[in-house]
Amino acid sequence: MKTKRVIRTITLTGLILFTILTLFLSTSILLDVFGIREQQGHYVPLVIWSNFLSGCLYTLSLIGMFTHKKWSIVPMVLALFILVGAFLGLYIHVMDGGLYEDKTIMALFFRITLTLFFALGIYVSTKPRL
Repeated sequence: MKTKRVIRTITLTGLILFTILTLFLSTSILLDVFGIREQQGHYVPLVIWSNFLSGCLYTLSLIGMFTHKKWSIVPMVLALFILVGAFLGLYIHVMDGGLYEDKTIMALFFRITLTLFFALGIYVSTKPRL
């Protein structure tokens, strides 16, 4: 029981920080706040919109976790599918000769991996005791 609480605390803390960062950066690029859009170079709109939507889904998962709901895993899994779809879209964009930054590929891969770990953390902390 104590292990579940530790996993839940780590997942919540990490997800809160990651959600804030995700929403701030994606919104800043979409709205060109603080000139961040120019600093990003050749950004791919599909990836930015996917990140923004994932940030909204992370927020839903956080609400579910704070209220100890089992459905909190659902938005996280949806975010995972959206990010994998964005990765495939990025691949097609690159193969078609579209402009992109090398860091976009690594950042999206990192985001998918981190989302998977958050989903596992939510699953472990909300699953019923066997």
